[in-house]
Amino acid sequence: KSFARFTKKEGLINDIVRTINEDRAGNIWFGHLDGGASKLSQDGTSFTHFTEQEGLSNGDIRSILEDKSGNLWFGTYVGVSKFNGKSFTHFTEKEGLGNNYVISIFEDNSGNLWFSNPHSGVSRLSPDWKSFAHFTKNEGLINDIVRTVKGDKAGNIWFGHLDGGASKLS
Repeated sequence: KSFARFTKKEGLINDIVRTINEDRAGNIWFGHLDGGASKLSQDGTSFTHFTEQEGLSNGDIRSILEDKSGNLWFGTYVGVSKFNGKSFTHFTEKEGLGNNYVISIFEDNSGNLWFSNPHSGVSRLSPDWKSFAHFTKNEGLINDIVRTVKGDKAGNIWFGHLDGGASKLS
């Protein structure tokens, strides 16, 4: 095996990559600091770029998730952008998101989407994308500084905290 380099020279938007995700078609998505997202084609030969001009809510991408329906979700510090392959839909505090600064996204077995942020816990978006619920220290989290959300095989949801350890929702 050998390393291949992917930089701005090879076609990335910029050289600061914060997150990487592979979609179900085999494209590799790179989330950038202050640049948006770069999609590397399945064959690894070309990039397509997505910025605010193409519809992202912001170019500072903190997380990327493909949901069970094939939509891509981009967490930024001004909310979440959902990309259905053609257009973007935005979710912010105005739509019910607990905090616009989204650094981790997770989809649970029921199709709920979980968005973590470093200030006010997590927000859970219903599978129909119409309502949010919020979870903070008051609901049982160790603290409101949630850096990551992941699930396990048993269906538990794990929340990683800055300066506090982890919380588990069973």
